[in-house]
Amino acid sequence: MATYLARRLTWTVVTLLALAAVTFLLMHRVPGGPFDAATVDRPVPAAVIEAQHAFYGLDDPIPRQFVRYLGHLARGDLGISFSQQGQPVTDLMLDKAAPSFILGLMAFGFVVAGGVPLGVLAASRRGSVVDAGALTVATALAAVPGFVLAFGLLLVFSVWLGWTEILAGARFGESLGSLRAGILPAVALGAPGMAIVSRITRASMLDVLEQDYIRTARSKGLGWRAVYLRHALRNALLPIVTILGPVFASLITGSIIIEAIFGVPGIGSMFITSVATRDYGIIMGTTLFYGVVIMLANLAVDLVYPLIDPRVTLR
Repeated sequence: MATYLARRLTWTVVTLLALAAVTFLLMHRVPGGPFDAATVDRPVPAAVIEAQHAFYGLDDPIPRQFVRYLGHLARGDLGISFSQQGQPVTDLMLDKAAPSFILGLMAFGFVVAGGVPLGVLAASRRGSVVDAGALTVATALAAVPGFVLAFGLLLVFSVWLGWTEILAGARFGESLGSLRAGILPAVALGAPGMAIVSRITRASMLDVLEQDYIRTARSKGLGWRAVYLRHALRNALLPIVTILGPVFASLITGSIIIEAIFGVPGIGSMFITSVATRDYGIIMGTTLFYGVVIMLANLAVDLVYPLIDPRVTLR
């Protein structure tokens, strides 16, 4: 286990370095800069822009800038934000991380609570109207883009019925009462993932239900709950867990548009603003944060495998 973890963590560091290099290069190749007139939305004298570039080292060659950034990164310093009056990027991200994580956890709860039971139900009623209905719902949710579903949910539940607020608000995640405003964003964010999980669950359950030990359990007269939940679902978990890791990562990293639509003050909204203002520090910090989330989610899935199936060994 220790050797496996050391190897995975080493590759994680290598992958993050490659991600940082590609992002840094592309970021500086995009026309415009953090102090250009088009970015700050007001006339800026050329002398001021040159002075700012010299002060922050933006006029140095890109390789030198990247090496300097890696030096700060090794000390845990993500730099400063040009558009936020020089505030540390680490502080800004810590402030915005909570709403994004809470929204992601709510969406993940919706994915698991909706996708797994729906898949089990469809598998237990294979070929029936229930099975066809479950597949139709899963296909529709997978086909509809998240932003389209988001606007549809807003139209129905916020505008027509008035059950929820249109925007989650700046205080989302600070109290239990504020979580009510996150229901619609969580549904819009988690709907595609729920569709995928339900179909994977159905396929895995159908494969397990064809095994001999399931027929033996049925012949012994065991009830529906014992056969489908205790025996079938437990042995069908590996493919389900495999997909849950990437789904969770996508919910955290893919909430940019949903956060913007519902006004959730998370990392996604901050990232959109940073791209528009060429805020290099926030762009790099957010990209690396998303990369860490994806790799840790995949690592967590691998570590869970032996707990589900003792025959699986990590080498």
